[in-house]
Amino acid sequence: MILIKVMLVGATILGYTGMFQEGDWVNYTDFRFVTSAATDRNTVYFGTTGGVIRYDMVAGKWLDPLTVTDGIPDERIDNIAYDPEWDRFWVSTPDGAAYYQPTFEQWYAGGEFPSGLARDEFNPKLYPLLATEFGYSYQDGQLTDPDLQQYALTRGVSDGYDNLYVGTWGFGPVIIDTRYQELSLLPYGPYDDDVSAAVRIGDLILIGSSYTDPTSEALTFYDKRLGSWQWFRPRFVNGMTSSRLTSAVGSDDAIWLGTAYGLERFDKNDSTFQTFADFSSLPSEYISSVARDSLLVYAGTDEGLGYIQLAGKHRPSRKDTSPDSADTSISSGNDSTSVTSGRERLLGWQINRVKTIGDYLYVASERGALRRQINGDGKFEFLNTPDGMLSTEIYDIASSGDSLYFATRDDIVMIDTNTEENWTVTDQRYVGDWQIRQIVPDGKHIWAATDIGLWKYRLSDNYSRLFTVADGMISDDVRSIFLDGDYVWLATPKGLIRFYWNNPGRID
Repeated sequence: MILIKVMLVGATILGYTGMFQEGDWVNYTDFRFVTSAATDRNTVYFGTTGGVIRYDMVAGKWLDPLTVTDGIPDERIDNIAYDPEWDRFWVSTPDGAAYYQPTFEQWYAGGEFPSGLARDEFNPKLYPLLATEFGYSYQDGQLTDPDLQQYALTRGVSDGYDNLYVGTWGFGPVIIDTRYQELSLLPYGPYDDDVSAAVRIGDLILIGSSYTDPTSEALTFYDKRLGSWQWFRPRFVNGMTSSRLTSAVGSDDAIWLGTAYGLERFDKNDSTFQTFADFSSLPSEYISSVARDSLLVYAGTDEGLGYIQLAGKHRPSRKDTSPDSADTSISSGNDSTSVTSGRERLLGWQINRVKTIGDYLYVASERGALRRQINGDGKFEFLNTPDGMLSTEIYDIASSGDSLYFATRDDIVMIDTNTEENWTVTDQRYVGDWQIRQIVPDGKHIWAATDIGLWKYRLSDNYSRLFTVADGMISDDVRSIFLDGDYVWLATPKGLIRFYWNNPGRID
C-alpha cells in the first residue's frame, strides 16, 4: 500500500475533476482503425486512432469507450498494455504515456510505457483462410467486405481459450475462433467522427456523416437494445444517395431520412433504400427537416415544402380545386408511394424545421413560424405574439404539455396555448455570440443545441447553464440534440456525445 501511495503522488491525475465522473460524458468518435490490443481478466482493450474501446468478454457486450475527454493524453493510441501486478493498463500516445486505474476510474500521466507487457498474438501465417459472415471473405491477414474493400488485420490478443481478439485497419475489431477457424465482425462506433446529425427512432440511433467525399462517408445505425452498430455507405448501397443526415422520422414500415442530397426511405423489412431527389417532386434536393402524419411525409427544404404520400395511404377527395390545394400525384418509381406537388408549398422559402404537433403542421422558416391543420384544406397562417417576438427567422419548434417553444437565433419564445401568455428565455451572456439550432423541452428544462455548447435552462427557477469542452464535451459545436430519458445525445463535428444529465449524485 505504501508503494501505491508513492506512485499516485508522483503521477499527474488526468480527466474529470470537480462534479463530473466517468460515465457522465461519453464520447463516440471514429474507432475503426485499431492499432493494438490488451486484455485483463474480463475485458479486452483496443487502442485506436480515436481512443480506447472496451469489450466485455464474459458478457459479450461493449462497454463505454475512453477518449481524450476522459484523460488520455492524445486521441491516437500507438500501443496498449496491461500490467496484472498493479491491475492497470497503459497507453502510449504521441503526447506521452499514461495508465488507467480501473478501481479509481482515473487516468494518470507520466512514467514509461511498459513495452515488455505489450502483446500481439495474431500471426497471419497461422490463419491463411477463415470462414466469415455472409458476403465477407478472409485470406492471409486481409478482410474483404461485400463491396471488395480490403482491411488489413493489425494486432490481437487471446482470451486464453479459443478466442483471438484482433483489430483491423478501417473496420474495427474482429473475433477469430481458433478452434473452428471462424472470423466474426465487431463493428463499433460511428463510421465518421464528423457527425452531421443524430436522431433516435425507437431503439435505433441514426448517425449521419458530414464528409463530402462519397468514398469516406457512411450512415451509422446504432441499436441500443442489441448494442450493435451497422454502417451503410452510399457509394455501395443501391437507392442511397447521401449519408449527410439532417433529420429523420419513422413510420410503420419505414424510416424517412432527410439528407443534404435528397429524401431517403429505409425499408425496415428488407433494409433497402429509396431516394427522392427529383426537382419536379420536391422543391430542392437539400432536405433540412422531415415530419409525418398518418398519411403524408413532409419534407422541408431550402426552397420550400414537399409532400410525399405514405405507401398505400390516400387523402379523401377535396372540394377545393384551387392551385394551392389541388392534390396532383407524380409517380416516384414505387407503385405504392407517390409525391404530391399541388399543395401550398411555400416555394422559395428556406424551411428550417417541420413538425406535426397535435392537429397542426408547424413550419419554422426564415420568415417566421407558420401552421395549418393537418387534415384541413386551409392555408398556412403566421404565428406571432402581440409584440412581434416571432417576426424573425425561426430555427426550431417544440412542444411540452400546454406550451409551444420557438427557437430564434438568440432566445426561445414560450407560448402557453391555454392562456396565450408568452415570454422569452435566454442567457444575456451569450446573446450575439451563439446560434440556437435545436431545442428539446422536457417539462422541467429546456435543452438547446448551440454552436458554443449545450445549454440547459431550468423552468422552475430560471437557472441557466452552458456545458462546454471544459466540462467533458469533445466539441462545443452542437449540431443536433435529442433526449433519451436520463441522457442527452449530441451530434458534433468531433463525434457523438452521450451526457448523463440526470445523475442523482451530481448537482449541476
